[in-house]
Amino acid sequence: MRMKRFGCALLALVLAAGLWGCNAAGTAGSGGSMSIQPAQLTAEEEALAALLDVNMDSYRIFDFVAGTGKEKEGEGVQSVQLTLYELEDNEWTVKAQSQKAFSDAKGRVALSFGKITEGVTMTFQSENAFDSMALDKITEAGTASMSYTTSILTEAAGMELEQETPLAIQIVTSKSDIQSYGVQYFEMPREYAKHGYEHVYAVTVMFSGKTVYELVDNAANPTASPEP
Repeated sequence: MRMKRFGCALLALVLAAGLWGCNAAGTAGSGGSMSIQPAQLTAEEEALAALLDVNMDSYRIFDFVAGTGKEKEGEGVQSVQLTLYELEDNEWTVKAQSQKAFSDAKGRVALSFGKITEGVTMTFQSENAFDSMALDKITEAGTASMSYTTSILTEAAGMELEQETPLAIQIVTSKSDIQSYGVQYFEMPREYAKHGYEHVYAVTVMFSGKTVYELVDNAANPTASPEP
């Protein structure tokens, strides 16, 4: 546990360097509109990661704009939600979900995972917050010996409050021929279903104008509990 927290602290320094440098998260999107896009690390940020011995191959980093920064108190973003889905019977089924209070207008997030079945962590950094949330390991018999391929968000995507944005989709299968798709195919699950893969997972992020407790009440997983 101590090593995990130490790793998060080192990652925080790397994330923060990008936030307030020339590659700041405020550059995502335009005109203050909500958007998320892959972060481009500068040479200085990569050097800092190397100095701190942070294995950046384990992270997928994104810059986001979640508002204009001029919202009145109680308006705009109040929380962020991370959800893990699995494709079942041609539809996405929630397997794990986590929520956190969050109200800053812009920032940077880092997803950390190898095989999604082994768990996913999202670390987020903004002007007033550094925190993380985790989706626990899920038990899927036989997946350890299967091949997997992962698609990640590769370009800027517009966002809206209460709208999920897919950041990663992973196929886990014993098949030798894998037809991969971009994350935009999250909206077309039948494209994956027609290939007969044993497992297809998706990780989404959603910024919400609701509080964590309101989100939990309306979550697809009614047993989810809020993280303070």
